[in-house]
Amino acid sequence: MQELIDILRNKELTISCAESLTAGLFASTMGEYSGVSKVFKGGVVSYWSEIKQSVLNVPESVILSSGVVSSECASYMARGIKELFNTDVSVSFTGNAGPEAMEGKPVGLVYIGLCINQTTFSFEYYFKGTRNEIRKQCVIEATKKLIELL
Repeated sequence: MQELIDILRNKELTISCAESLTAGLFASTMGEYSGVSKVFKGGVVSYWSEIKQSVLNVPESVILSSGVVSSECASYMARGIKELFNTDVSVSFTGNAGPEAMEGKPVGLVYIGLCINQTTFSFEYYFKGTRNEIRKQCVIEATKKLIELL
């Protein structure tokens, strides 16, 4: 995470996050590192669909057609938080950390959305482990992807 923070600082970029299954773990992890206040504006934990819709502008039609555990939802969440916090970069997390299938989708299915300037990416992952192991893997993978793309 320190490497990501350093890259953001060096490029004078700001970041925000929209978290569902990670429940604030990305934001909390960022807060563990020195210099984070120069780049991290904040985030939203949006567990409920109504928060995804009303705060992050995820269209109800996307939730009804694709579900909250979807690439489309992750993309909208990333764009929504980027606009809400007026940042250069944003990251979003949505998926199923278990213990049961959700929307007919298996435990461990996760989508990470990234928005860098005007480009939005969505990545699909299948993680194994406990709820907390899956959540931690989300933060690790998102950090790696951000470093790679920045």
